[in-house]
This record gives sequence, structure tokens and C-alpha cells, in this order.
Amino acid sequence: MVRLVVPLAILAAALIALVATPAATPLLGLDHARFAGAAFGVAFLVWLGLAAAGDAGLGALARAAGGAAVWAAIILGLTGLYAYRFEFADFAGRVMAELLPGEAQVGASGEVIVNRRLGGEFVVPAKIDGVKVTLLFDTGASTVVLRAEDARRVGVDVAGLDYDVDVVTANGAATAAPVRLDRIAVGPIVARNVPALITKPGALAESLLGMSFLERLQSYTVERGRLILKGK
Repeated sequence: MVRLVVPLAILAAALIALVATPAATPLLGLDHARFAGAAFGVAFLVWLGLAAAGDAGLGALARAAGGAAVWAAIILGLTGLYAYRFEFADFAGRVMAELLPGEAQVGASGEVIVNRRLGGEFVVPAKIDGVKVTLLFDTGASTVVLRAEDARRVGVDVAGLDYDVDVVTANGAATAAPVRLDRIAVGPIVARNVPALITKPGALAESLLGMSFLERLQSYTVERGRLILKGK
């Protein structure tokens, strides 16, 4: 058991060091590729030494050959994991976005970070006048657009609105009513007196976070499958 645990611990420590260190920063004077190769070599030599110390009899050579094959598989697997670490992180983020659609991260500088859903969209958790509403990030929408169902929860009297603005949604052409929302908060980012449209019931599948909110930000970018919103 020791002959496997010790080399695996060496590889695990090396992998953590590689992931935690920027690609341009050397490790022990070596670039990342050479450091990884050195770590594999040390781990294999440690395993070989432990195996030689513990093996005896006619089956020693066969056991060593079998162990070498196992180590080759481990090395290939860890190499693939490191090479595609960003893709794995993106996939994990998408899964978490599906499982916890109402969650977003707040960075050290107050930026809001939202993971992409498996379908490719970004769903932004917000509070409109203190009420939790999820909004689909949509730079193609000129304003924030709320479903009638969400607007009603926020406290808008949807029955008393004038639906005289023509809009095109994923469900086709529809009419909407212009309103102003007192406060939209996405994490620590707050916008007040935001122009918005309210659609009639059934006209929209999801409420939209459009440009009447986004244009008030310092920036919004997509990096490695994550939407990053920065307030002014």
C-alpha cells in the first residue's frame, strides 16, 4: 500500500503546484512542462524503489511490469487532466449553474461572477425592489424585460398597464408596457430608476437583463465560461 500512496502523494502535490502557479512562473527553476516531467520521474523512481524493496521470488518481474503499466495509465490520466483543466472547470461551473441557478459569486473587487448554464446562457440572480428575480443576460435587449409573472411578484399592477410597445421575443411578436423599476440589485451592483418593459402573460419564457441595466456598468465580459459584471 505504501508503495502506491507515497508516489501518488508526490504527483498530487506537483499537480496542485502546477494549477496554483501561473503558466509563466517557473517552479524550482523549471517551466511547467519540465516540472511535470520531473515530478512523474521522481514518483516513478520512488515507486520502483519501494517495489524492489518489497518484492521477492519468481513473480517480482511480472509484478513490476504490471505496476509499470498502471503507472503509465496514471501519468496519461493526470496529463490529460492538467491539459484540459480549464475545460473541466468550465464544465463544472455549468453543472453548478444548473443545480444552483440562484447563486452567483462576488469577487474581491465587488464584481459579480455568473457561471454559464449547460444550454450556453447566463442566468443572473437579481433583486428587483427587494424581490428575487432571475434574469437572462441578453445584450440584444435594449431594456430590462420582465415577464408579467415576475412583474406581479415585484409589485407591479400588470392589469393597469398600457401594452402599446411592440416587441419581438423568442415566442414571437408581442406587446409590452413601459415602466420604471425603482431598484435592481445584482450582488453589490445597484441601479436605480431603470427603464423596463413588462410583457403580457405567456409572451416571454424568462425575464431579460437588457441594456438599460448593462449600460450602467463599468464593464461586462465573458471569460472562460463565466460572465463577469463590474459596477462603476
